[in-house]
Amino acid sequence: AVVGVLSLALLLVLALLGRDMRLRQRAELEVAEALAFRQAMENSLVTGLRARDMQGRISYVNPAFCQMVGYSAEELIGSGLPAPWWPPERVADYQQHHDALMAGEAAPREGHEWVFQRRDGSRFPVLVVEAPLIDAQGTQTGHLGAVLDITEQRRIEDQNRASLDRLQATARLA
Repeated sequence: AVVGVLSLALLLVLALLGRDMRLRQRAELEVAEALAFRQAMENSLVTGLRARDMQGRISYVNPAFCQMVGYSAEELIGSGLPAPWWPPERVADYQQHHDALMAGEAAPREGHEWVFQRRDGSRFPVLVVEAPLIDAQGTQTGHLGAVLDITEQRRIEDQNRASLDRLQATARLA
């Protein structure tokens, strides 16, 4: 009778373990699918993303950011300040802004226009919007920056200005 009860208990435990394994596998599959979806979204963005920890070291960059600045993710992950895409003459300004952001003195989610320098030395205007990175416990672990190359926008604005100037000159002649 004792052996029979223990055998039933063992079968019950095995059934519960099997159920638990199926639930875990389903949860792992859902997490893997969510991660793959997130990764596909990040890879399709034209907006560059970069995350920094509280010490200013890069902890994540997406492909769009790497393409913008001309460095690979492996080269950027773990790098600190000054950032390799900062133009040398602007390092002090950018460092001051970074320090204010880390101290909580800069307004989050407020866009700032900067000039970045690619690995090849060419420069381009960007709009950078920073937001705090908060973990599952509610602790800030760093900042996420969304970087948008506004070169094309600037080119269009310059064309519009030139067209307006020509139109005004024509109106004066008329």
